[in-house]
Amino acid sequence: MLRGVVRVYKEITPEKEITVFVRSKMDSVGEIGIFSGDTYSNSAQAMTETVLYVIERETMERIMAENGRIGLHFTRWIAESLEASKAKLRDYLSFGSEGAVASFFIRAANSSGKQMPDGILIKEQFAVQDIAKHLGISRETASRIISRWKQEQMLEKRYRHYLIKDLESFRQMLSCETCGVHNCVL
Repeated sequence: MLRGVVRVYKEITPEKEITVFVRSKMDSVGEIGIFSGDTYSNSAQAMTETVLYVIERETMERIMAENGRIGLHFTRWIAESLEASKAKLRDYLSFGSEGAVASFFIRAANSSGKQMPDGILIKEQFAVQDIAKHLGISRETASRIISRWKQEQMLEKRYRHYLIKDLESFRQMLSCETCGVHNCVL
């Protein structure tokens, strides 16, 4: 991707989606279904004006067949992407809505967080509705969880940005110490 932001998501029902990941400049977006058939497992949506490079399946297969090193790098990229997606699903399914919201804030901190004296400021702006849509939960549920964390002083809203005051509580909630994913981002 030369520039822009792309959201890759899975449609659960016509009214409900879960964001699998968000990619931006110099990232790659791919669909493993390209090698297994005509049905894709996810959809993608440009969130901003985006310029992409495209490699057709036949070209990718030829490049990988001719250069084992590229094939190895591609395989590693796919494995890392699958591990990150699996960890995100683990957070959402094993720890419920609260775990999903905690996972969102950890990943947002890793993606666009800035260390401040009193916590980690998430530089990207997110409305409660954005968080809920990202996770496939209701706005009311996300709002209730975030409000409780604000009362418990784990989280604070500062000029349209969230400040995570107690990242360690979120990590403990999700047992992050047992997770092997190094690319834990949105």
